Amino acid sequence: MISLSEAYSSKFEEARKVIDKEDFFRVFSHYDADGVSSALIIAETLRRANKNFHVSFLRSMELDVIREYGNGPLILSDLGSEVPEDLSSSAIVVIDHHSISDGTGNRIINLNPRKFGYDGTKEACSSTVAFILSLAVDQSNQDLFPVFLAGVIGDKQNIGGFNGINGKIVEDLKVRYPSSKELNLSGKTISEAIYLSIEPYFDGLSGSQEGSRYLLENMSIDPDSPIANLRTDEKEKIVDSLALQLIKQNAAREGYETLVSDMFNFKELGMTCIQLSEYFDAAGRNGKMGLPASWYMGYEEGKEEMDALSVKLRKEVLEQVKKSYESRKEMKHFHMAYVENPFLAGITASVMMVYLVSGAKPVVTLSKNKRTKISSRASRELVANGLDLSKAVGEAASKVGGHGGGHNIAAGGEIPLDREEEFLEKLDEGLGEQIGSS
Repeated sequence: MISLSEAYSSKFEEARKVIDKEDFFRVFSHYDADGVSSALIIAETLRRANKNFHVSFLRSMELDVIREYGNGPLILSDLGSEVPEDLSSSAIVVIDHHSISDGTGNRIINLNPRKFGYDGTKEACSSTVAFILSLAVDQSNQDLFPVFLAGVIGDKQNIGGFNGINGKIVEDLKVRYPSSKELNLSGKTISEAIYLSIEPYFDGLSGSQEGSRYLLENMSIDPDSPIANLRTDEKEKIVDSLALQLIKQNAAREGYETLVSDMFNFKELGMTCIQLSEYFDAAGRNGKMGLPASWYMGYEEGKEEMDALSVKLRKEVLEQVKKSYESRKEMKHFHMAYVENPFLAGITASVMMVYLVSGAKPVVTLSKNKRTKISSRASRELVANGLDLSKAVGEAASKVGGHGGGHNIAAGGEIPLDREEEFLEKLDEGLGEQIGSS
């Protein structure tokens, strides 16, 4: 098992005993890449242990839905909210990494790494926690490493290299799963990979088939060549050209770090770690959260379906980013934009923050449904200078009858539809206080 502090290891042992003891588990998880990955790890672990289970995906800690289950054991993954101690469940295993309170009831086994001194923003996500629990149940579950990695990449904890617990896992399993530094792009051809690239986002190239092909032809590189067929000198030319483009658009530092990354090629799955993460993310954002688990457990047609969903999602994101950036409103201490599809709010905020608004202020996106969903993103530099979006968004949302939280670098929440302007004013004040004090 991965080397952890004694106190943290003992918590995983507690959770393992619950899994050994009980026969049926109700699993609730978030719908993004990390939530989908962690749910898949949990489901496959329970299946291999001959346990019965039912997995559902939620947008947040929807207590009315969770309470319908009754008093059996619960596994709550990546939901990022407080766990009420009045839940009637016989045991509650919390797999999370967000900034939430301990949840110290006798029935609650909280595996959040933040409780044990690990950074839940850079060192461990929910997929990390789920993978460690899986290994605690059975060491042979090491083959779930690709799923763990898909969640880590989806949560952007691979940018700049793997750190903390993530780094330990990658190091411990490097013989079985070796990596190499490669272009952080995916697509059937190199031109398609650049044209559909979201993170990194290349202004004038992402979303432009013509721009992507012209760039490559100008370097005497065949736009229709598969990435795997590119020569080393061709890859170097592409990296240099794309890095220059990021410089021109004044991308944040982490934007450059996404251009080349540790690439794992999972031959047994027929895809790279980047593709796997994109597939899981696309399935979740298109409302087909169970598709990755079905595919992993034997539904072979699922791969083609996830590929189609990935291409569809990337095109939708590129279109939304363009609309939101062009219609953005600049507040005193942040940029604000509306997003039509709430499933695209977070990724739109992230792309705008890192690649399009020069990093001087965080980005906040709003999307309307029955309530208004909030997503926000800051740069690492802003966070290093004292910015905490989890605190700012949470406090501003609570003042207008909503709720919010997450990480210092990325946070979200919901507010009533008629309180948007008031929320934006409160958020501007809160961010101003943070920036002023720093």
